[in-house]
Amino acid sequence: MFREMTYNDTVCEALALALLRLMQNKNFEQITISEIVKLAGVSRSSFYRNFESKEQILFEYIRGLYQDFFRAGDVPERQNSADDFRTFLLPRFRFIKEHSLIFSVLVEHNMLYEFFRQTEQDLILLLCGQNESVSPYHRAMYSGACAGVIRLWYENDFLETEEEMVSLFLPRI
Repeated sequence: MFREMTYNDTVCEALALALLRLMQNKNFEQITISEIVKLAGVSRSSFYRNFESKEQILFEYIRGLYQDFFRAGDVPERQNSADDFRTFLLPRFRFIKEHSLIFSVLVEHNMLYEFFRQTEQDLILLLCGQNESVSPYHRAMYSGACAGVIRLWYENDFLETEEEMVSLFLPRI
């Protein structure tokens, strides 16, 4: 079940969609807050009431999509078997492919690693289970590896299916 959107949610979504649209034709660093709010049709104060930066707009929007996607499905947490790993990974690859436009914008603007760095808690649960004492170096390695895989998949025009992508990560028997 999807949550009901408030006026503020609508404003935030309008800002995010405006930013994504601008990013399709313009370098991220050159995009101004004025351009974003004008295209979104909201006031500058609406931007500052909700966000501190352009990056925050983008990552909060993707995080919201991610949470809605996994709230809508019944995706169990990873346990230890290959089936559990497949069950955990497959919807995540589906999410990326379903939102390929957003991820292509992240790739084109060299922001994919930053997205994975911000969502690394999910990656740590995936790769290390409930072990919260994972070193920051391991976290950086996982984030970078995930960003690299998604970047290559994007550069190959998502040629492989989500199922094929998952199989790349399963142990060979």
